[in-house]
Amino acid sequence: MNTAGTFSESWLAQREQADHDARATAPMQAAVDWLATRERQVPWQLLDLGSGSGANVRYLAPRLPGPQHWHLLDHDDALLGHAVERCQSLRDNTEAPIHVTTHQRDLHALEASWFAGIDFVTASALCDLVSATWVEALADACAAHCAATLITLSVDGNIRFQTDDVAVNDAEDAWLLEILAAHQRRDKGLGPALGTTAPQALIDAFTARGFYIVDAESPWRLTPAQRPLALNLIDGWAAAAREQAPHDRQRIERWWQRRREALDRGHLDLHVGHRDLFAAPEPAHASR
Repeated sequence: MNTAGTFSESWLAQREQADHDARATAPMQAAVDWLATRERQVPWQLLDLGSGSGANVRYLAPRLPGPQHWHLLDHDDALLGHAVERCQSLRDNTEAPIHVTTHQRDLHALEASWFAGIDFVTASALCDLVSATWVEALADACAAHCAATLITLSVDGNIRFQTDDVAVNDAEDAWLLEILAAHQRRDKGLGPALGTTAPQALIDAFTARGFYIVDAESPWRLTPAQRPLALNLIDGWAAAAREQAPHDRQRIERWWQRRREALDRGHLDLHVGHRDLFAAPEPAHASR
């Protein structure tokens, strides 16, 4: 990962287990229930936006009812190739095989054609990188096609260094995290990014269109067992802070060295807040 919002396969692989462990139960169950009450013989058409190497599909496909036809959409053709290799053998929650199609597209502006015939839209760790206009367009597209959506792992800004589940954040952490939040709102190639405001922007957009909402926290809880991921995060945050506040470089370096050393020695855990959201045109018990 770099601070411009480009993700490498190695970063995506490193975070995959933490992402899977963090998933919130209630939005996921709402998605399962919504599909299960709409049994059909033809495959569900599922669209995964910003698929990367397919981690979101690997989590969802075995848990969702089928039959399933997944459309994986990303700008990076190499990552889509990895996704096909790792997803084509997946099965749905009845052990039926899924079907996978990839689409190399620029995500900067959502296109109506992507959503034609789509029943279910999903994205993971994406919507904090996009603009408010992008989220409004997503909600419009889902409403136009009566498609449900499951948006997971949007950052919410709740970052805590912890010892025995007790937060130990201090004034320097608050200062650095404020700089980080400002950097997260910079344009990552998809318009001025929502950053930590993404969860509320999603709720507002889908609520305004009359969607049924299930929203819940889905934090990373990184213990010493996840030290490589925590250290990678700290390094990335420091790099982002240097870009955002180059005149404070020495202060940033002191923060980075102090917190990195504590994490590296296993003295701290790291809590990184996210939220998951399920939104549907009507609750699971309603007929389609």
